[in-house]
Amino acid sequence: MVPVRTAGNVGAAAERAPMTTHDRDPEPDRTSLPGHRSAGAPPTSAWQRVVCVVLGMGAGHVAALRSRLAACLALRRCDGSLREARRWARTHRVPWDPLEAGLRTLGARCDCEALEVVERE
Repeated sequence: MVPVRTAGNVGAAAERAPMTTHDRDPEPDRTSLPGHRSAGAPPTSAWQRVVCVVLGMGAGHVAALRSRLAACLALRRCDGSLREARRWARTHRVPWDPLEAGLRTLGARCDCEALEVVERE
C-alpha cells in the first residue's frame, strides 16, 4: 500500500506508514481453503493425483467412473471400446472428447484398460 500524499499528510510520518495485512496471515494455510484435503482425510496416491489432472476431473468423479466401470465389467466382458466410459460421461455431464483423450493418454483404449488406469494406486 503506497501512502497518498495530500496537503494534510505531507511529511516523514506519512512516508513511514507501515504496510499491513489487516490482521490476516499473509501466507494462509492452504489446507484450510475450500476444496483442499483436510488433515484427517486419507492421502491420495501420486498416481491418483496424476489421473485427476490428466482426465481433468476431481477425485469424486474419478471414483464414480471407477465404480461404474467395475460394475459394468463385472456383468459382462469388455467389448474393446470405451462404451461404458462414454455412457458414464453422458450421465454425469462430463465432456467426452477431453475425457477420451485423457484416457488414451494414460494408455486406456477400452473400458477394462480404463478401469485398470483409474484403479491403480
